[in-house]
Amino acid sequence: MVYYIRFLKTPRFQKQKPGSISVSALICITTDLGDDFLAQDVNLLVTLSLSDSGKILYQEPLSWKAGRRELPVMLGPFSASISQQTIVLGVTATSPQKRSPSPDRLLGNSSLPLVMSAWSAPFGGSPSSVAEKLVERRFGPKDRLGLRIWEETGNSIARHIWDAAVASVVYLQQIVTGDPAVSVPLLQGLLRGERNSPLHVLELGSGCGVVGIALAELLPQCSVVLTDLPEVEEIVTQNIAVAKPADSSELEFRTLDWDEELPSDLCGGSIDLVLVSDCTYNADSLPALVSVLSRLVQLSPEVVILVALKRRHESESIFFDLMHSPHAEVLEVQSPGSQAILELYLRKLAAAIIAKDP
Repeated sequence: MVYYIRFLKTPRFQKQKPGSISVSALICITTDLGDDFLAQDVNLLVTLSLSDSGKILYQEPLSWKAGRRELPVMLGPFSASISQQTIVLGVTATSPQKRSPSPDRLLGNSSLPLVMSAWSAPFGGSPSSVAEKLVERRFGPKDRLGLRIWEETGNSIARHIWDAAVASVVYLQQIVTGDPAVSVPLLQGLLRGERNSPLHVLELGSGCGVVGIALAELLPQCSVVLTDLPEVEEIVTQNIAVAKPADSSELEFRTLDWDEELPSDLCGGSIDLVLVSDCTYNADSLPALVSVLSRLVQLSPEVVILVALKRRHESESIFFDLMHSPHAEVLEVQSPGSQAILELYLRKLAAAIIAKDP
């Protein structure tokens, strides 16, 4: 199980006695859906750093105790002059392997962190003394992936990172980097094989866009189109703006309603790979999802479809019924944290990768 540090109240400056100021916030540590709180003690490190350079101005340890549902953060007092600078508040879980604030690793000798770190939006200086209602996740950089993804602090399902998306990023990264522990020739050939033209990738229900953006950062000569409803355009566009695609790779966002006709110019009319992460939680939308996948197969008969999900309730089995293939090969792979299931489809041939906790 992976937990996420979230801001219930984003960081802000608060005036103290004349000439001094403090920084406050309210955090919690929950699952991706926010339906369960971390039920064990964890040591945290809170930092204040300059937004432009990342220079740490101040840091202080903090403890999350089992049974808590929220944790106040109060730093200071500081000289009031600090509020004239644009700063970022970061909260990371510390361990013997991670003693300083650094991006969370998604690949390498260590497993996924139990707790995903959080960085606030910049605040102070001009124009606001209160951070915007956003939280930034930072992944990498030693794993070839310096990924930075913004998500909202509110209750919007569409504008959060979900566990299956993290599982997808880990899995795609293992394939692109040639991890010998992963053996799926179909996907390995697609992502690691020689190409004379860009790999055309379409992500459905992209939300924040973490999976598609990660692939574009990992894989050269890759054209990724992120699609979702208009409500996510602002957050995913912000993430595209800070992304660092690999050589000759590119990213764009398109609005796409599964119940409407597919645009004829989607991905230039040819699609090699379709990504779907955590889009099966709403049983009512599953027929539309399967319908759009079927139409994409008609458009590009050789397309590979990678579906990542974390089973949360029985109604999601409808998806497997609708996507049933008579020729299915089932493989089991080790999940680095969450119980996610990855499904690969190539026309009628399906390979199901079932990710299990160690």
